[in-house]
Amino acid sequence: MAHPTLNAVDQAEQVTALRAVFRDADKPTRQKLVPILPPTEITFAGIRMYVDPRDNYTDRRMWLDGQPPEMKSLMALMELVEGRNALILDVGANCGAFAVPLGLAAGPGSRVIAFEPNPAMIGRLGHNIRLNNLGDVIRIEGCALGAETGEGVLNFRRDNFGQASLKAIRKQVRDGGTLVPIRPLLDFVGDAAAHDLTVLKIDVEGFEEAALGALVDAGADAWQPDAILIETAHADTWETDLVARIVACGFKDVLQVEGNTLFVRQGKAT
Repeated sequence: MAHPTLNAVDQAEQVTALRAVFRDADKPTRQKLVPILPPTEITFAGIRMYVDPRDNYTDRRMWLDGQPPEMKSLMALMELVEGRNALILDVGANCGAFAVPLGLAAGPGSRVIAFEPNPAMIGRLGHNIRLNNLGDVIRIEGCALGAETGEGVLNFRRDNFGQASLKAIRKQVRDGGTLVPIRPLLDFVGDAAAHDLTVLKIDVEGFEEAALGALVDAGADAWQPDAILIETAHADTWETDLVARIVACGFKDVLQVEGNTLFVRQGKAT
């Protein structure tokens, strides 16, 4: 019988070699390699994450680089919540690349609500929560956020569950879809006053207007989070200037990086 340690070493060497090949390959070759990339567990900064590079870009980058692809954005939020009693709303939680590190960084009493409507990613998110012993910190809400309670079709994109969207996807890259529940964001902020800080991260592939509409329309005098990290890479698909609407609520743009913009409500998050 082969020695199990040697098997593990051989397997690790094979994965290392495959990473090198994938990193140096051109785009067509990478596309051919994706279906055979092996799921594995990675560790960065003491955080354990199970990743499956075959079906999700975020997982694929973590498998390749050993850390999430939006590390600068993540670090900015970790600095805000570190050691503080925070409520963290992760809208579009994916595999937990933000929810898990933020849950570990935040102080006693903190809660993370991870919104993820994709059934395939809910399972992976839950597994990564368990790997990091965060079952009493992170709560999964298996719904999308929108203007009102209802349901919608979550469209899947081939080879990338992270780009699933409630907006239409081109037929050439669409890979089916599924009905998911939709809830308003403000349904989930009733306990915000019990925390010293509320941070909202949102990345929902162009559906940000619908998810944040009621929040920004309420204005600066209504309840607002203390910081918002929003993917603005899809701003050209929005029907309104959502950035201007956020600024009008009393937020200041303090960071633009990795296709995201971080807004801070002055005197609250720093």
